[in-house]
Amino acid sequence: MASTFICKKSDIPQDGFKVFDVADGKVLIANSDNAYYGYNGYCPHQEVCLAEGLYDGKVLTCHEHLWQWDIASGEPQGLAEAPLVLRPIEQINDEIRLIDTA
Repeated sequence: MASTFICKKSDIPQDGFKVFDVADGKVLIANSDNAYYGYNGYCPHQEVCLAEGLYDGKVLTCHEHLWQWDIASGEPQGLAEAPLVLRPIEQINDEIRLIDTA
């Protein structure tokens, strides 16, 4: 399966995240206890970029309307009414790659 390089694992701080530009928008890569997760970089509520969101290593909060998600599952918590959109990733050595699904 084809994939696109996004970043090195070392680019994502322990219990932190970053949002990267990709061909079809933005992808959010989060690190939680050295496990990595990939999601669409926009809030499913109103397409707000999640780059300015708050993250405690387990829960991601959109800064705009305070929707929250469990980072390991993408499932909504609290006020959120929709899950994060999964962007499948793979890890090859120290690289995080976005799996091409098209």
